[in-house]
Amino acid sequence: MSRNYWGYRIDKTKIDFFRQELAEGKLRQGWGWDDEQNLRQLTMDSGARRNLPIFRKVKKGDILLVPRLPTWNEVAIVEATQDFDEGYDFFIHPELEDFGHIFPARLIKSFNRTNTNVLGDLRASLKQVNRFWNMSHCKDSIEALINHDELLIDSIGFSNRFNNLLTDNISKSLEQTNFYNSFYQQMNKQFSNEEWEYALVEGIRKILPEPILVERTGGPAEKDHGTDILITLPGLLGKSYGIAIQVKDYRGLMSDGAIKQIQKADYWNNENFTVIDKYVIVTCCLEDDHPEEDFKDIDGVTVLFAEQLESLLKDITTGFIGLDRN
Repeated sequence: MSRNYWGYRIDKTKIDFFRQELAEGKLRQGWGWDDEQNLRQLTMDSGARRNLPIFRKVKKGDILLVPRLPTWNEVAIVEATQDFDEGYDFFIHPELEDFGHIFPARLIKSFNRTNTNVLGDLRASLKQVNRFWNMSHCKDSIEALINHDELLIDSIGFSNRFNNLLTDNISKSLEQTNFYNSFYQQMNKQFSNEEWEYALVEGIRKILPEPILVERTGGPAEKDHGTDILITLPGLLGKSYGIAIQVKDYRGLMSDGAIKQIQKADYWNNENFTVIDKYVIVTCCLEDDHPEEDFKDIDGVTVLFAEQLESLLKDITTGFIGLDRN
C-alpha cells in the first residue's frame, strides 16, 4: 500500500485529553476555539490556517507519528482512517473551549522515545519543532516498527524508567493546576518591558536547539533596526537567517507603533543574512480586545498577544524543569 508519513504535534499540557479522544477515533488539534476557525469555512485566525496542510494532505492509510502520546515519553503511531479533508469535523470541546479540529484516525501502537531500536533518521525527524511535517524519508524505519513488535520491546535501565515515570507525573500535575497562568501573571507583575526581553531570550534559548543563536539586540541602536531579540538560524554556504522580535508591555489596546518598529528589521539584511520572520510580542494586551483584521500578519508581521505568550511560557517552563520539549 502506498502511503505517506507525517509528524504531528499536540498540546503537551493536554496529553490525557488527546489520549482519550484518540481512543474514540478522534485526533484533535488546537487553534480551534471559534466557529469561524472551521477549516471547511475558515474566515479568521492565522493560527488556525496552519492546520490547512493537515486538512489537505493527509489521506486514508497515511501514518502520523505523534510525540507525547499516549504518555510523555512515548510516540504514537497513528493511521488516518479517512482522507482528512473528507472525514474532518469541527466541534469545540465544551470544557476546554478549544481543540475544535477533529481528524479521523486510530492508534496502531506506540514506542518509547528511549527505545534503542529506533533508527537515527527517525530520531532526528522527531526533533522537528513544527506542528506538522513530512516524514516520508523515514518510511522504512517507521514500517519496521509497525510490522515487527519485537522492536518495540526495549530493555531500559532503572534510571530511565524512574525518569519516565517522573516526567509523566510532572507533566500531568502541571496540566491539572493553574501553574502556567499563575507563572504568566507573576512575570507581568515583576518584569518591566526590558526585563521581559532578557527573560524571553533566556527562555527561548531553552526551547531551541543548538546552534541556533538567540540574543538581545535592544538598547540605543534599536532605533535603527527595530529589533529587541534576534534569533539566528544557520544556513548553507555561510548564509544565515533571522527571526526578529519586538517586545512591548502594552496594556489595553495596542497601537501599530510596534509593527512599524519591527519593520525596520530589514536593517539586518545583507548578502549573507536574511530576515525571514518578524514578531511583535505584547505581554499584557489580550487578543480578544482587538479586532481580528487589525493585527494579523500585517506586512509579514505576526502579533503574539497575552494568550499566545502564555502558551510560549508553557514551552519555556518544560525546558527549565527538564522536560524535553519535542
